[in-house]
This record gives sequence, structure tokens and C-alpha cells, in this order.
Amino acid sequence: MILKFSNNLDKLDIYANGKELATILAQDIVDGKRVYSYDENVSKFVVSIKNPVLVTDVYEINKLYPTLRDTVHALYSQAIKITEYAGIAFRFEQKKYPSVWGPSIDTLLFAKNLNKIDFKNIKTVLEIGTGSGFLSKYILEKNKGLKEVHVIDINKEAIQCAKEQIKDKRAKFYCGDGLGYLKNKKFDLIICNPPYIPRPKSIDDNPYEGISLLVDLLINSKKYLNARGVLMTNISSLCSRVISKVLDKENIKIDYLEEMKVPLKVFNVINNKKWISYLKNKKGFAVGNNSGYEFWHSINIVSLKS
Repeated sequence: MILKFSNNLDKLDIYANGKELATILAQDIVDGKRVYSYDENVSKFVVSIKNPVLVTDVYEINKLYPTLRDTVHALYSQAIKITEYAGIAFRFEQKKYPSVWGPSIDTLLFAKNLNKIDFKNIKTVLEIGTGSGFLSKYILEKNKGLKEVHVIDINKEAIQCAKEQIKDKRAKFYCGDGLGYLKNKKFDLIICNPPYIPRPKSIDDNPYEGISLLVDLLINSKKYLNARGVLMTNISSLCSRVISKVLDKENIKIDYLEEMKVPLKVFNVINNKKWISYLKNKKGFAVGNNSGYEFWHSINIVSLKS
């Protein structure tokens, strides 16, 4: 299936493509002959979702009339999903990389705000926590004047996924600790869509759980950036109270670029009663919104200049 988002993220067009035309949309007879599959580049529009708050906005999908609703669910169940935003197509196979998330609404909002950066004097870029690799691919394809984009993730599967997606020779891949990689290095642009959900206790085998990575990047950005360099990251309302204290203490000025209210859909969080109880005491956590999802927060794309 193809998920094509408008530039303003106010509309999602859903298409069936390839074999789905024959197996789901009943396009299995052509000129009296049985057709079992189509080329992946062949697609057919199915439906639009207005103002999606998730890449898989189940609440809005379930409002569709039954046959269309079930057709869309059948498309989402397919192994391969192609996410398109601002002319960049990203082909992701979930079962191949089970520990990696495909592009989320956070990712697309981040990409939208990358367009606000003047890349004229930016030659070197670092992405910490690339996940699927969408943002690094987006930057490379949109900016031919870049010299290098360093693509970092602590997850081996994430780096494998990113390598499969990004064939640009300017991309440099590294699996491991992003902050360790930054030691004695500087970049013109650093991007990071970090973990942003605080929790009562951290897990020892995951140094990037919680908000420690975000805090380090904000405090030490001047050490990591070249002159006139830029850090772009994501701050959730769930951790905004803590981050505000850090910014005030360190006298750090950031620019808030765009805010979007979205459901909290991390199942290991929302199905953990202790974690949810902890978050209910946090400013910026909404419960019982009655807009199709139980838990909500706001994501804020921000930038900081050296």
C-alpha cells in the first residue's frame, strides 16, 4: 500500500498497489485473463483521511462504511508499506525489521520542519537514532549540496534498514552510542527525534530510554555544532516541565517551530499501569479526550543554533 501525505499533513491519501490490486481490489481480470499481480509502481486510489493524527489512524478508518473500512484494514495488514511525503517515497517492510518502527507522524512533522532550515551553508549532518532512516534519506534527496550525512543508531536492525533505504554515497553509517560517536566531532546540522517519554525508572540495557539523550543534546549542543550550526529535535509535552527547567538553568534559548497534538500510541507504555499512573501526574498528558484515543500529548519540533 501507499500512504501519501499532503505537504501540510492535513490529508492522507491511501492507495493500493502491486499485487493488492488483484488480491484486495478485485482487479484480477484483464481482457478476460486472470491477473495475479501487478508491478509495484501500478497503484489505485482508495480513500482519503482528513487531518490524520497517526500514520495508522484507526479511529478515522473505522468511521468509513464497512466494506471500505475493511478494505483499508486489509491494506494496512500487508507487509510492505510505502510512505510518501513531499516527493520522497520510503518503502518499509515491517516483518523484515521487527524491532524498527516505520515512519511515524512524528517523523513526518520533523521532515516538514526541516524545510525551514537554510541548507545553503550546511555541509555535514548527523542523525542520532535514525530508526528506519527516513529523515536521513529525506535530507539527502532534498539537498544535493551536502557533503556527508552520518546515520547513527544503537539498534543493529535500524542501521540495516537505513542502509537498505539509503544508497547515497554521502551517507556514513554507524551502529552504536551516538553521544560517544560525537566525541571530538562537530557538525553543521544535528537532528534527533529522541525518546521523549519520561518513566519512573530507566532500564540498564537501554541508555537512550527516557529523556537523557534529549537533555545531553540540548546542554552540549555548542560542543557538537560548528559555528552557525543547528540542532533540531522533538520535545514532547510529557517531558516539557523537566526540559524547561534544564533550559532555564543552562540559559538555553530554543525556537519552537511547530506543535502537533497526537495520541500516545506506544503500547508498552499505555498497557503499563504503573507507567500510565506516573504520566498522569505530568503536565501535558491528556486522558479521556473522547476523540478516538485515550491518551494524548503534544509533540514540538524545536531548533537551537550554536
